[in-house]
Amino acid sequence: MGGAAVGYALAKAGRRVLFIEKGFSQFSQDEDDPDTFDETMRLRNGRWPQQISGMVDNQSVRFFPALGCGAGGSTLLYAAALERFSPGDFQATDELGEPAWPIDYEGLEPFYRLAERLLQVRGSQDPLQPEADVIDPPVMTRCDQYFFDSVQSNGMHPYRVHTACRYVEDCSQCGGAICHKSCKQDARHAFIEPALATGNAMIVDQCNVEKIEAGKGEVTELLCRRNGKALTFTAKRYVLAAGALSTPLLLLNSRNELWPNGVANTSDLVGRNLMFHVSDFFAVWPRGRMRVSTPGKSIAFRDFYEYQGLKFGVIQSTGLTATSRNILHFLKSIIDRQGWIWLKPLKPLMRIPAAIGAFISGKATIFASILEDMPYPENRVKPNPQEPDRIFFEYTVHAELRQRIKAFRRLYRQAFKRHRMMVLGSEVNLNFGHACGTCRFGTDPSTAVLDVNNRTYDLPNLYIVDASFFPTSGGANPSLTIAANALRVGAYIAEELATKICV
Repeated sequence: MGGAAVGYALAKAGRRVLFIEKGFSQFSQDEDDPDTFDETMRLRNGRWPQQISGMVDNQSVRFFPALGCGAGGSTLLYAAALERFSPGDFQATDELGEPAWPIDYEGLEPFYRLAERLLQVRGSQDPLQPEADVIDPPVMTRCDQYFFDSVQSNGMHPYRVHTACRYVEDCSQCGGAICHKSCKQDARHAFIEPALATGNAMIVDQCNVEKIEAGKGEVTELLCRRNGKALTFTAKRYVLAAGALSTPLLLLNSRNELWPNGVANTSDLVGRNLMFHVSDFFAVWPRGRMRVSTPGKSIAFRDFYEYQGLKFGVIQSTGLTATSRNILHFLKSIIDRQGWIWLKPLKPLMRIPAAIGAFISGKATIFASILEDMPYPENRVKPNPQEPDRIFFEYTVHAELRQRIKAFRRLYRQAFKRHRMMVLGSEVNLNFGHACGTCRFGTDPSTAVLDVNNRTYDLPNLYIVDASFFPTSGGANPSLTIAANALRVGAYIAEELATKICV
């Protein structure tokens, strides 16, 4: 999202832009298997080609992440929920009691509006938040209207979730897969294609950036490989947007004599302060003899975003019912996330308990939560000596997070009181698709990698515009904030370049 948005802003401003893309720019419409180990097939369907590994509470995990790869990045697979962060998120303080965000909500608000317009965001106004620039959505399904009215009667303030979806005929909302109807507005449709249409941008796909070459004061070139051939690219400005897991890994793997700890890493903060949201999926049954089906991704509410002095987050509908297919997906993902290696050979047999679970669940609708994670320096991305080019992370679940998870789950029951409800998952359900914080921005180079304009403190011609820059994770989907900030940074770079030319 970030790379596409900043490239769009620069191309629109008349600057020449080269998108370097690890994956493809055109995608297959053949059957998509999210569990395949075939790297080419995964890339053809916009999926991250390899498994990633890590240590969670000192236990080894290895799995395919919910990350996209190709022109559009992870937005190719996202469910297109585009929510603003709360104004209170920008007032958070760091470990020293200083403002964690070097910009305020008002400074980002014009770019939120621009991103919402470009991504054609639909929804209704959240009664608990500032007004957003959203288009009226279509009428809710009977199922969603039932649950909307129910949580409202329980004292909540629901609204139509903000999504980048045009809702064309037979729209399936394409969560977890590429939309081939141009209905879901991903970064490819909203930013990359319009940037290419200006004539100021071009894209080189199937090209992996292997190393950033840097001198003492600037990046000098990118060393890349495309279809086995070595390539070198040079530019006036370099903008990284490989994602909060891959960007720090590239910086750390670009060591040289001048940068023994990795490029742009004199602070020793590159890769640190890794955050994931915690995302529960929970089934909610209609009351009494009511039978409702065919849910949509329509409902959201923020009544517990900040509650009684604690940071929680958003609750949203998913558009899913508790079918055997969906329960099977949850069971497989739990095995992967928890590192239960001994259970992996049994994954093909999980259809049986999934079918039993679906029979028991009946007409349950699945909702999801997003719980804010907090930054800790020991939670980090780092090279793995055995697989230095693959993503590896270390993460400790702190006691305060476990306490907030339990407290948030009690609040689910308050929102859906008089409904039967069941959490589908384990004690801690980390959302690996929402990684952020690994190259945080701030006003002090000793506590941040990037300055207020997302330029690295160490190298003035290097910027980072993916979720790496987040100093806190907020309690909402990160995509809109990434897009808005990248548009802001793009405007800054364009103005800076224009000023230098004028001088």
